[in-house]
Amino acid sequence: MIYELNHVGGPVQDLDASLTFYTDLGAQIVDTLFMEGPKVTRVHLQLGTGLIELLHNQNAAPDATYGLNHVGFMTDDLDGDYARLIAAGYAELTPPKVAGSGQGRLAFLSDPNGNRVELLQRTEEFRVPPITTTPLRRLAHIALDAPDLDAATTFYGDHLGLPQDGNTFRLREDTLKLSPTWPASTTPVNHLALEVTTPGPDQQDPDGNRLTFLPIR
Repeated sequence: MIYELNHVGGPVQDLDASLTFYTDLGAQIVDTLFMEGPKVTRVHLQLGTGLIELLHNQNAAPDATYGLNHVGFMTDDLDGDYARLIAAGYAELTPPKVAGSGQGRLAFLSDPNGNRVELLQRTEEFRVPPITTTPLRRLAHIALDAPDLDAATTFYGDHLGLPQDGNTFRLREDTLKLSPTWPASTTPVNHLALEVTTPGPDQQDPDGNRLTFLPIR
């Protein structure tokens, strides 16, 4: 069973620049791990209650692309959930395997609109109690493009089992929003919405991810 919307993540070109950008906003580094085999550094940043996973590959190809490119969900039955979703017709990307970090197992598949979805089964917990000591209070939502909104609603609501309110899906601390009409983005994840004490104009992080700022509700 899928029980948590765990993180949004993707590769970064300049890890130091990305960490500076997000920590200046008020994010806190809650986990750092270097994976010796693939030469990848993984960092989890917490924004209020939400997690962003940054992946920096020391041996990235010259034509590598960067930016947030997947959402990760926790499950207590990786093999069963993956098999069920593939049997329902969703595209297989990476079958269940041991994570490169050695922390549990993972798999990837595609939602009906081509967004990458990671399923994770592990015991490690990187999230800390809500961070409310900075102007950034929480990751309000993760926005994904959904040209076929009905198919996406079936995937996230019916097949992943996320509680739904219109085009909004919330599971534990995090919220996913789908729309066929978001402004165009240069990265696979359309944007992140952050609740802050003093909203300002949209920004882009060093890899082109768009961030919008909302007043605290």
